[in-house]
Amino acid sequence: MLTSALANAPTFNVPFDDESELSMALCMIAKTIAARDQLQMSRQIFFVEYGGWDHHDELLQNQQAKLTELDNALYQFNAALEQLGVSNNVTTFSLSEFARTLTSNGNGTDHSWGGNVFVMGGAVNGRRFFGTYPSLQLDSPLEIGSGTLIPTTSADEYFAEIALWYGLPASELLTLFPNLGYFYTPGSPNPPLGFLNI
Repeated sequence: MLTSALANAPTFNVPFDDESELSMALCMIAKTIAARDQLQMSRQIFFVEYGGWDHHDELLQNQQAKLTELDNALYQFNAALEQLGVSNNVTTFSLSEFARTLTSNGNGTDHSWGGNVFVMGGAVNGRRFFGTYPSLQLDSPLEIGSGTLIPTTSADEYFAEIALWYGLPASELLTLFPNLGYFYTPGSPNPPLGFLNI
């Protein structure tokens, strides 16, 4: 059924890069979204793993290459969503289980806590930073040693906002995110962070 549905997928105006595994994964997602009616899908969730960010060595060179590939793939995916007329119905977001230290280990950085994420889509209040951007100074109030920063925004707030956009009733937020009450009051007229139009 999937093979048949994908065979009818459109040719995208902005081509995906067949040399990029990430681009090809997003292309498959775009094709599957295009076939949603034939597949009888009203809601879909897709996961793409994009590893290779554990830059203990050659951080600047490695990140430059990774960020360029990521930027190109997201541009291609967004163009496909716009061509399909579904960009307001699709939200793309990143997550990671770790970030990087501010300090160097000599040639790269080590694992840390606080990091950045991105969100993309027609429902996103874009071109803005949400949360509190910390000082990147060592010995700042949020730096606890070795360049490790305490996050200023909880993952619970981030995921709660995405869950609300996806249709989760506010009354169920604490069921999914039991620590959310430390950062946000479920039932508030304001969204947890405000990066989505919900």
